[in-house]
Amino acid sequence: MHSLPIISGALRYEFRMQIRRRSVWLVLILISVIVYLLWYVFAEQALHGHLRTEVTPPQWIPPSQSDAILFLAQMMGMFIPLGVGLVLADRLARDRKIHVDEIFDSFSSAFGARLLGKYLGSVLATLIPVLLIYAIGIGYTLSQVPGSQGILLALEAFAAILLPGILFVAGFSITLPAIIKVPLYQFLFIGYWFWANLMSPRFKIPTLTSTMLNAAGPYAQEGFFHFQWIFLQLNITTLQGIESVALLIGLGVFAIVAAWSYLGWQKAHR
Repeated sequence: MHSLPIISGALRYEFRMQIRRRSVWLVLILISVIVYLLWYVFAEQALHGHLRTEVTPPQWIPPSQSDAILFLAQMMGMFIPLGVGLVLADRLARDRKIHVDEIFDSFSSAFGARLLGKYLGSVLATLIPVLLIYAIGIGYTLSQVPGSQGILLALEAFAAILLPGILFVAGFSITLPAIIKVPLYQFLFIGYWFWANLMSPRFKIPTLTSTMLNAAGPYAQEGFFHFQWIFLQLNITTLQGIESVALLIGLGVFAIVAAWSYLGWQKAHR
């Protein structure tokens, strides 16, 4: 219980700092432009319906609200966590640069509680623009294909497809720059993201894309919603989807715990 006020204080401080940063909004808005361009290309038929001409007689396929929403969740899952990871990468380094960490170290508060508060506050603040970006697409979908059931599906898709990947990259993006320089981490993170999550099996290069460690959400999407990814057909079960979500969130938590241990050891040996 002693740690709760510390976590709460660090959370509020980080939330206020992060939500006011223009770079957070700018990076996520720029990435959302890519997301919406791709979404409209892939979801146009789901939004407006299409004429299936390969059959005789031609058959009109009506719009599909669920397909449009799941396409949006898929596109956001492929790129939004990349932006989140980039904008969170300087949190610890920034505290050191402006000597805020030295001020905190002068107090007797538990370092682990402060680190957890930093993680929660930064993630919650970064989720605000992400949710707004997502809501725009959902609102447009509902205007084209009305139906209140789409709201529940949108919430479920966000929680299952996007959120685990965001929590995963946030854990590592907040903590790893304590060990390596921020620009180097961001460069390596971009390479990792495309290699581990978006690399098509056609390239015949070993990758994590078809594994449970894919943070873009294909396991959750197919396991929970039976909706196939663009270039992956995994044929997985709901249980495997749950395992992937748990693994991603667990690894994000592991990153925080590992950083707590390392930075605590580093502080003790100064």
